[in-house]
Amino acid sequence: MVIKVEINDEVMDAQLGERVLAVARRNASHIGFYCDGNGLCTMCECKVLSGADQLNEPTETEHTWLTEERMAEGYRLGCQMSLRGAGSVRVLTRAEEMRRQLDAVLSPPPGTTVSENMRPLLANIAAVNWQHIGRWPANLLTSMSRLGLFTVLWPVTDLNHLLDDTVRITRRLLAVSDGSGAPEERPAASDPA
Repeated sequence: MVIKVEINDEVMDAQLGERVLAVARRNASHIGFYCDGNGLCTMCECKVLSGADQLNEPTETEHTWLTEERMAEGYRLGCQMSLRGAGSVRVLTRAEEMRRQLDAVLSPPPGTTVSENMRPLLANIAAVNWQHIGRWPANLLTSMSRLGLFTVLWPVTDLNHLLDDTVRITRRLLAVSDGSGAPEERPAASDPA
């Protein structure tokens, strides 16, 4: 069953049960990733704009890494979100959200100022840093218990896949910014996220 998922204002095809991170990576969407879907790096954090009822419930991993405030605002980890319903889902990745916030500071949209556009960016940076720095010691121990020391120290299982997707996303961002288009989608594979 093909499901439509909107990531960063772009509609993509997905499969029932597929993780949002896998959909984003396959389509070279602007999303962070490093830990191969282990829920360790939180770089794939997304804000669910609509369709939360079409996703699995937040996982223990998400409750470990994301503050209750972030979760109440709709933030989830792309590597932990699985498509469980056929309805539409809309998400904005943290990477894209922060890129847009920075763009609004550097080139304020008409009717806005640098200082008013700076507030959301700084609030987002503070929230993300608190997730990592303020909660790190306890979360590190929880992650080591869940994943093992080796996976925590080196979560990458397929370095070529990591590098390939990083290059594809970077090229796509550069192509979109200069108007030359976007690279083609990587063929669907098993869901390594």
